[in-house]
Amino acid sequence: HLPGLHGVQSLPGSAADVAGIIILGSGASVHDGFSWQVELIEWLKPKLTDGVPVLGLCYGHQLLAHMFGGEVSLLWDGDKAKGMREVFLEPNTLWGPQITDIFVVSHREGVTKCPENFDIVGRSPEVNCDAIAHRHLPIWGFQPHLEATAQFLTNNGIPGPTSLTVLKGGHGIVDQFLDTCAR
Repeated sequence: HLPGLHGVQSLPGSAADVAGIIILGSGASVHDGFSWQVELIEWLKPKLTDGVPVLGLCYGHQLLAHMFGGEVSLLWDGDKAKGMREVFLEPNTLWGPQITDIFVVSHREGVTKCPENFDIVGRSPEVNCDAIAHRHLPIWGFQPHLEATAQFLTNNGIPGPTSLTVLKGGHGIVDQFLDTCAR
């Protein structure tokens, strides 16, 4: 579904029709207030409170934080960070014990204040709030692009690692999220 291009008409109406939601990145800011963003937020609200598992990646991470009262601001004087970043993840029901892994990043904004009822579960020296998790609902947000592929790196002008095995950590978390949705 591409709500930024086509609106939310193609999205299922009720939470019963949705096993899980992944909100990907966008060139938009959560502060833009485009009509598709307003529609998407209204579509998301009942799914979030009904306990549908949600994974926000980059823009999706920022959108979730924004919706729940967190703050999203420009980082690095608005310069865009592109590349790979080592992130420390606290233990969590989604991925298990604490881990440190390298993930792909491409963003200029980030969550600068964690929303209420969320915990910061991922940090790096560059970004204090690289990942969040709701305390009671199955909602997670990650600033890094866990879904990144070799084509994503090429399309976004990100120098690729010498081995694409570095992408497996992010893919593993996405797979664990999909397993959660299948239960």
